[in-house]
Amino acid sequence: MIRFHSANQIAAWLWVACILQVLQDTPLIVFSALCILAALCFCPDRCWRTLKRTRFLLLAIALVYGWATPGQYLWASPWSPTEEGVLWGLLQVVRLLGVLAALQLLLWRLNAAQVFSGLYALLTPLSWLGLNRQRWALRLSLTMSFSAELLLQQNTLSRNDFLQRLAEAEQPGELQEVSILVESLSFFDLLLLFALLGAVLATLLMMV
Repeated sequence: MIRFHSANQIAAWLWVACILQVLQDTPLIVFSALCILAALCFCPDRCWRTLKRTRFLLLAIALVYGWATPGQYLWASPWSPTEEGVLWGLLQVVRLLGVLAALQLLLWRLNAAQVFSGLYALLTPLSWLGLNRQRWALRLSLTMSFSAELLLQQNTLSRNDFLQRLAEAEQPGELQEVSILVESLSFFDLLLLFALLGAVLATLLMMV
């Protein structure tokens, strides 16, 4: 069984997210449905919990597109949504659901140390620019871990509670030594990583 480096798995998620931004109509619905079905199959608890947490965001997206996009009114009233707005709103909701489902699959497969290792490898170009990629990778991994911890909580935090928790997390505390094993990239990992990153760049260029 081939074991893929965590950097390749993160790059694959980026590729999926870019593809979902490019696809439209039926291909978008089919591709998003495949991502959602995979998430429901392998990590249903994470998937349903994420859907519950983002339901108001999804509803807001549908409403904004439905009433803010010009086009043919669904019924004879100035307060009516447009056909084009409803269609675009539903497509955006499907697109976001696909991205979230793919992200849950990624976080289901990788633990915090693997996320750091993958980000550390992906941020290698920062070291060429003289920037500290260890700091960037650690900040990103801690942010993802903090978000995952909040997601696992049973009770929904209010805005004030969330800001308070965030402020407490940013307060300086006792210095602790953190040891994280960074996986080495094999030749096969490097080939796959460059292929995935090339696909991501090509997809981004298609979006311009």
